[in-house]
Amino acid sequence: MISLTNENARLAYSAIQGTGTTTLAFCVMVTVVAFASPLYIYYVFTIWKEEFSEQRIKRCHKESPSNKQPPAVMSFKLHKDRTLQNSKLHKAFDTCELLNDLKDKEVTMKQNEVLREKARRTNYLNPNRMENSIGSLSGYLNESEEAEELNMDHIYIKFFDFLWGYIFIGPSSYILWKTGTLRLSIRQFLVKYGILQVRDFDIKTLIGQLCLEQSQVIHYKARTKKDSDHGNIAGFFFTDFPYVDGNCDYKVADLFAVDIDLDTNKFIKAKMDDLDLTASETLILLWFNTIGAQHVKLHAMANWGVNNDDAVKETNSFLHRNSVVTVIYNYFGYSSFSKFFKTWEKQGLLSKGWSEKQPFVKCFNHGIKEGIPPHSQVTELVNHSRFVNFVVKVRAIFFNEFSKHKHLFPGVHGEALFAGTVLHSLDHTLMEWNLVDPLWLDVDDPRFGKMAEIGRIVRVGFVPDVPLLYFHKRFKGSGHPFYEAVYKKAAKIDKKFADHMDTCIIK
Repeated sequence: MISLTNENARLAYSAIQGTGTTTLAFCVMVTVVAFASPLYIYYVFTIWKEEFSEQRIKRCHKESPSNKQPPAVMSFKLHKDRTLQNSKLHKAFDTCELLNDLKDKEVTMKQNEVLREKARRTNYLNPNRMENSIGSLSGYLNESEEAEELNMDHIYIKFFDFLWGYIFIGPSSYILWKTGTLRLSIRQFLVKYGILQVRDFDIKTLIGQLCLEQSQVIHYKARTKKDSDHGNIAGFFFTDFPYVDGNCDYKVADLFAVDIDLDTNKFIKAKMDDLDLTASETLILLWFNTIGAQHVKLHAMANWGVNNDDAVKETNSFLHRNSVVTVIYNYFGYSSFSKFFKTWEKQGLLSKGWSEKQPFVKCFNHGIKEGIPPHSQVTELVNHSRFVNFVVKVRAIFFNEFSKHKHLFPGVHGEALFAGTVLHSLDHTLMEWNLVDPLWLDVDDPRFGKMAEIGRIVRVGFVPDVPLLYFHKRFKGSGHPFYEAVYKKAAKIDKKFADHMDTCIIK
């Protein structure tokens, strides 16, 4: 059996137990446990029985979506052809110089093959690889096939792990969104009656940040030529773009395009099909895409980067706990989230229609099913994006370290682990840093104001760090050999970014 060294085990144990900074949170949660009534435990059990015990299977089961390899990234040629085809449906794109550049663009993936090989998972979940009662190898994964599509919420966990999540994660998450929406309601009331003013901001710069400094930078597709009369412009193209209209109905536009000046990193113009968009409308659409269709891809991909098999507790207990947290939080974010809509409608934070029509869930599903678009071309933006510069460099570090420590991560796909840790946590961090004030989203916009409503709620209640967690969640100070090795090198590139890398999905 493979295990950590005594020293590394001690470090990992100390990370799991938490440090002085989390002592108060730990005491609070212990109090919660002490007073948790049998009624509450029974309530949690009924949820687990209905949604986990009778509905889900382990990753080692051949029917589990994450038993197979993660879905492949769409080829650049296929995605390019679809973008060009959709653009021909609307005259507004007939003279788009960036689309002409896209026609001639070719992107190869050869430079990534070595890293991809390092990221490949082992074909088993159980590090002991014991034989079960029917003689087949227990905990083995399908190495030959790829899953048809991503899936955000499907992995089985045991009841006591689920109960642990409802005691140590659920209340903390509830506190975050409750306090966040309460403050939002108060601020909206004060602004409505002129008691409080919304702070000023540069909307063109903010739009540039939402394109260049978040995960949706992968929608960068083309750039003007050096001698272009239009200047140094980057084109961000969102094909088959899901959104919610003024009647709270789920819609899909053929093409949403945003132009950003790379000399200033500021917004130039945007179109959606045949609509010329204002800066305010573009801001709403970009933010909504982040929370409604783009960010969920990271949550879904992370399911190929977890292992909550009991045997892993002996070899890498830190991975086991991180996996349980990720599975539970994906459940909270997908299955539980839409149940709050009626409450927000009653509070006046959402218009009628969100809970009945469920357009947000439909946008979630659209983004998840669409999968990961090709994005190796983003390296062209290394000199224009702090986020891209950091991710490109840290990705190589991450995979190199993963290949050294792969024996501690059975069944874990390196690319999925990277998405569910580094990319996911930084996407949240940057969403918080970029959209400083949720009131910048115009809920009174006649066309897109409904999306601004949910955008405000997500920003205050689901983007920031979850409070009162007793367990350690950062790469920094984890005490785990893999995460510490990645952090040490990542901090030399950008310490502020490295300090916000989480080891699991916990927001």
